[in-house]
Amino acid sequence: MRAKTLLLAVLILAGCAAAPNSANSPADPPRLKAALEAESDGAKRYGRGDYAGAARRFDEATRLHASIDDTPGTTRNRLHLARSELAMGRAEAALLALESAERGSDAGLALDTLLLKAQAQLALDRQPAAQQSLAAASGRCAGACPQAASLHLLQARAALAANRAPDALAHAEAALNLLQGKDEAAETGNAWRLIAAARLAGDAAGGALPAAQAALSIDRQLALPEKIARDWLLIGDIRRKVGADDTAAAYRRALDVANAAGLVDLARQAKEALAANNEVLPERKP
Repeated sequence: MRAKTLLLAVLILAGCAAAPNSANSPADPPRLKAALEAESDGAKRYGRGDYAGAARRFDEATRLHASIDDTPGTTRNRLHLARSELAMGRAEAALLALESAERGSDAGLALDTLLLKAQAQLALDRQPAAQQSLAAASGRCAGACPQAASLHLLQARAALAANRAPDALAHAEAALNLLQGKDEAAETGNAWRLIAAARLAGDAAGGALPAAQAALSIDRQLALPEKIARDWLLIGDIRRKVGADDTAAAYRRALDVANAAGLVDLARQAKEALAANNEVLPERKP
């Protein structure tokens, strides 16, 4: 979801507000300056992976912009807040932020709002609602809109959830093609992971492993624990499907990463996968 591009714009906006003013450019009013500073700090925290801190600052910026009747600033920060909530796995909270954003969203932010809404709905397994949001987003993304790759990735996720592996693969490959040559490593990793999952679901497990390994390579470079754990789980599923001997090793790597990062749900999935593979886990010391 183009978060890096949008947050970079936030930093530029805040930088412009903080720059020395010429004689013909009066200083920003104190409340607007405080709002932009809160937004900028939220962007920096988000970039560092401090999503809870980012959410607090974006919420503060939202209230400050609302207090001066700045609808674009209010809406923009509600979208930032929704991204932060999604990054923490709080899809319901993200939807609450997006409901408010939709009421004040202009044409320029409407598509981003729909994409974030679909992302939250998919996380909550609300498939019909997600399909409606994606259909509305498709109507706003005619041709080569900047969000086309993100749209294809979400459409791939929705297709996978609906057991439509061929459609999922087509959307994921379309996203990967759009991302070629762009500085969007995280999205590229997402595309490779979805390609691997779609190939696995479509009984093309032999071609799934290279795609999953490509995703893992990117996610390691970006130091993203949750995605690394998911990659290893996927690699384990692929190895199990093709009858490889090193299936358990992949699940153990997923478990090690999840435990180290405190990813409780992914650790549970890894343990269940190991148990299904008839692997006995040693007792963890207190």
